[in-house]
Amino acid sequence: MKIILRRKLKDYNAWKKMAQEKIELRRQYGSKGATIYRSVKDPNEVFVVFDWDDARSYKEYFERPDVRKFLADTEIIPTEIHEVSESFSLEA
Repeated sequence: MKIILRRKLKDYNAWKKMAQEKIELRRQYGSKGATIYRSVKDPNEVFVVFDWDDARSYKEYFERPDVRKFLADTEIIPTEIHEVSESFSLEA
């Protein structure tokens, strides 16, 4: 399942370093990886597209006290999480 996070960060570079340190933990909770898109207008705004095993897995990860603290410590406004029911690609 895919989820999209919209994050307004305090400091992109600090967040990026901390997020990279959590790769193995996310993997243990069913994350298959993510693609990060950084805003041109606001370099501290990112959109993160995650691929997870299922909804239960990602919810358990985001409910961990250490993950909740990480989110709170690195954001300006609360993270928006959007579950994706369908996606497709368009050819150029």
